[in-house]
Amino acid sequence: MFSLRLLLSLLMLVGIVLTVTFSSILSNRDATHEVEELFDAQMVQTAKVLEQFYVNQLTSSQLDALIKQPVLFHVADSQIETLAEKANAVTLSYEHKLSFQLLSEQGQMLAYSDSSGEQLLTHFTQGYDTRIVGGKLWHVYSFFSQPKQVWIITAQRDDVRQEIVSMIINNSWRAPLLITPVMMLMMLLVTYYLFKPVKLLERNLANRSAQDLTPINYALPTELGSTQKALNNYLQRINETLARERRFSADAAHELKTPLAIIKLHSDGLSDELSAHGEAVQQATLPYINAIDEGVNRISHTVEQLLLLSRVDAIDALNRQDCQLQAIIDNVINQLLHLIADYQWHVDIPNELTVNADPFYLELVLKNVIENACKYSPVDSVITVRAEQTNAGINIYVSDQGSGMTDEQISLAQNRFYRVDENASQGAGLGLSICQHIISLHQGELSLRRIEPQGLLVCIRLPAIS
Repeated sequence: MFSLRLLLSLLMLVGIVLTVTFSSILSNRDATHEVEELFDAQMVQTAKVLEQFYVNQLTSSQLDALIKQPVLFHVADSQIETLAEKANAVTLSYEHKLSFQLLSEQGQMLAYSDSSGEQLLTHFTQGYDTRIVGGKLWHVYSFFSQPKQVWIITAQRDDVRQEIVSMIINNSWRAPLLITPVMMLMMLLVTYYLFKPVKLLERNLANRSAQDLTPINYALPTELGSTQKALNNYLQRINETLARERRFSADAAHELKTPLAIIKLHSDGLSDELSAHGEAVQQATLPYINAIDEGVNRISHTVEQLLLLSRVDAIDALNRQDCQLQAIIDNVINQLLHLIADYQWHVDIPNELTVNADPFYLELVLKNVIENACKYSPVDSVITVRAEQTNAGINIYVSDQGSGMTDEQISLAQNRFYRVDENASQGAGLGLSICQHIISLHQGELSLRRIEPQGLLVCIRLPAIS
């Protein structure tokens, strides 16, 4: 399974990253192109200014003097990058990254700046070129001034251009890098808010009991309205199906009671009739009569449980009241005297212990649990019934020394029609399911646990009296 919130956040993050990356690539390309155009134009403009205001003012004698003794334009060292750092600055470190040279037609040096020295920057071809000077890459523009027959060379270091491009690109990345975490947090908060109705629906379904099939009515977004409607229709269909099954079980159980009673009556009559034909005939037919009685008793027990299951499933409200737990246990034991005589009993129920429950249904649960303890325990073994009060409520424990159950059997025991031993068990597999349903109506819990080396512990937890 995957998280829609996480997937949505990741998709939005990927979208932001792709957008920033694509825009940065375009910005880098455009910035590089514009910077190249700007500084190339600057070199051309500088060359024309030098021609207009310096070269054209030179006389022939001045040119001859410059050939003999070139002029060096010295730029003082400076740590100031911009005039904004120091208002009265007269030099900038940036000047060391610019250079110019004036050369005669024959290539003799007339004037130059010390940033490039006397190394020639041009190949004496008008236009743009690049040269390596002092281990640095320089962009060079060569211009030949016809009036004075002088080459005017302007140059600029490549790192000037790269620095500006780098600053533009860094700025295009810096803002998204700062904003993306904020956007991610905002997206998580927004998706959390948007998915709150889904969580509300999830909690409602998780906290519902298995018998609660009432419609779900929440103010959900339009996108979830159809889901809620479909879910309510599904719940209604399940409710109608279960109601039909309960009616069928009840009707079938009622219909079976009469023929079972008739079979039992005829079996007793047949047994009386055969007893008049002598002991030999009676002994020969006794196994068949016993088999009929056993089958009728087994089916009758199943019918009674089906009727009880139908009755329990139809419960809308319990008749809960405060009652003495000791009195309920005594009633159960009195009803099972015919069954419990072959076992050793240890009953530890405090006299003052009071439970808030429906006494009829709680008695039914305890009767079923104690009856099971007898059914699956060897004769003369010890069966213990005890209770204790905790902060959360009251716990009732019934333990035996029978064969117990495996973890797999315990996990399946409360399913309807499940029997631990399909061959030996005489029940219909409905007892624990009925008990679990009754305890859940009390907002309690029924659990099973294996006892070592052998035996089973049944724990009934009932909430405290509110």
